[in-house]
Amino acid sequence: MSYPSYRHGVFAVFDGKARPVSYAVGEKFAHLRSGEPVPVEKCDRIVSIQVYATYRGHVVLVDDMDETGNARLMEAEWDGEWATANGFVHENKYEYFKTVDLRDLRDYYEKQVDLLFLRWRAAHFARPVDGMPLAGGWANGVPAIVDGRPRSGVLQTEDGRTVEVTTRAEYFGHPCEIAGISANGSVGLYYLGTDHGRAEADGFTPDETGRWAKTVHIYDLARYQEHQADLDFEKWRLSREPANGT
Repeated sequence: MSYPSYRHGVFAVFDGKARPVSYAVGEKFAHLRSGEPVPVEKCDRIVSIQVYATYRGHVVLVDDMDETGNARLMEAEWDGEWATANGFVHENKYEYFKTVDLRDLRDYYEKQVDLLFLRWRAAHFARPVDGMPLAGGWANGVPAIVDGRPRSGVLQTEDGRTVEVTTRAEYFGHPCEIAGISANGSVGLYYLGTDHGRAEADGFTPDETGRWAKTVHIYDLARYQEHQADLDFEKWRLSREPANGT
């Protein structure tokens, strides 16, 4: 049996529901599969969704899923040696694929890239002024949330899933978690990478908890997205019979 909440592609959230659509960044309308246009102003979010998980401790993209409970995986850490050793097939220059039982997956999550981020940013924030100091952007800032962004914590989604959300973005190539966004455009970031030397060179410093942090301007961010850890997947997996090996 396939996991019922699996999905991928572009979805628009409006009127309390998420619907598959076609949409290009900057357009004024998204289009339902029927062809019906939906004004962007009507949408709470438009997101591009990819599903990831871990398989044998390694991050994989869940490329597809069938009704029998099998998932087609793509190795997602660009480690061809690991992929070959674990039965993945080299299908083109960089990509390795394998079909496995869904029950062999762990840490299932959706990566939701926010396709309305640039529109939202332009509507709420002015570009930074040279020499103007940055302040705020943290969870105790005033405010740390602007018009619903960023989201964090355990949430019930519009389609009934229970997820744990962190909002993330890239800052000059660094993967980061967003702690908060203040009205002046200041953003508190936590560094999520492993190269602390590079992070330090780009202005991150350890805070009182040991996390590498920095305040930046929102116009310095790219690839704004939500990481939605699906808390229902593990319950679903455990409710099925154990997989017969991998």
